[in-house]
Amino acid sequence: MAGGAMKYRHLSRSSSHRQALLRNLVTSLFTHESIQTTWPKAKEAQRLAEKLVTLGKKNTSATRRRAQEIFFHPLTHLDNLFTTLRARYLHRPGGYTRVLRIEPLNKHHDQAPSAILELVDGPKDMRFHMTAKTLVRERASEEGVREITAKNIAKVTRYRSNGMEELEREVKKMEARVGDEEFKELTVGFSGRTEGEMEG
Repeated sequence: MAGGAMKYRHLSRSSSHRQALLRNLVTSLFTHESIQTTWPKAKEAQRLAEKLVTLGKKNTSATRRRAQEIFFHPLTHLDNLFTTLRARYLHRPGGYTRVLRIEPLNKHHDQAPSAILELVDGPKDMRFHMTAKTLVRERASEEGVREITAKNIAKVTRYRSNGMEELEREVKKMEARVGDEEFKELTVGFSGRTEGEMEG
């Protein structure tokens, strides 16, 4: 746009193609709660997804009609938006989605910057799982839990119902998984040794 800042990314598409692309991405996001795409597409789809959650929180006949116009499969997703997701984000003032940069998905061709677009506080919340994994590692170390980890714990549990209980359950699962892996490594190490080495 001449004489001013660009209001949105055109994504090298016509207006109708761009709207269809964003509707498709948002429909996939609300189906799977986490999608992988290019960074510019993720940032544009994030704006539309945030608006949809806001419509779900208002829960009026007008917002239902507006949401129905956006989804490609409204009969499948409207109930989820106005019941499950509305209850999940009822007390969250904003920030219902998160964009995380990842390695380029198409490494052998255009090397386009890629990202993960996800709904926060859901079963596939990557930051929640990463925080739990960090907590397992730091609890096992001599230094203990760092200050930055404590801040991340507060962030990922703040608006999640029973957040600390869910985090502790996730930590216990990961601790059990780590224990199983260590046991497998130990048994593989013993099985590779001869009887004389084991006796010695």
